[in-house]
Amino acid sequence: MMIIFDSPYLKIQYDEQLQAILEEWKLDFTVIVAGDNFRKPLTTLIQEFKNRKLSKWLCDITEQKTLLSEDQLWLESYYYSELLKNGLHTAALVNAKNILGTVNAKNCLENLHGDKIQIEVFNKNHLAKSWLASLTV
Repeated sequence: MMIIFDSPYLKIQYDEQLQAILEEWKLDFTVIVAGDNFRKPLTTLIQEFKNRKLSKWLCDITEQKTLLSEDQLWLESYYYSELLKNGLHTAALVNAKNILGTVNAKNCLENLHGDKIQIEVFNKNHLAKSWLASLTV
């Protein structure tokens, strides 16, 4: 496991065994996660995804705080489309405590690239990892 970004609120890792990028939000109240604090690490994630020519992504938003509307719009108008443009074909989404966040992510990805992306939603991180591992040849 190679750490790409680690902070009190978010960890992004490259899992060589899974050949995937793992995005895991942490419960933290010390930093306001908005604007650059929210977007810069995810821009780094996109760059790593592109540089490594990956197709798999695990996004665990269990502990992600509610997003500001402008950050939610950025996710929908930029982040998801950039992941797709750079090779995303398989997404394992781990439910947020507020399930609407996961539903929104899934719907947005399907609307952008519905027939060319495989998306599964899980309630636990380890189940998402197991699913991605089952797809590794």
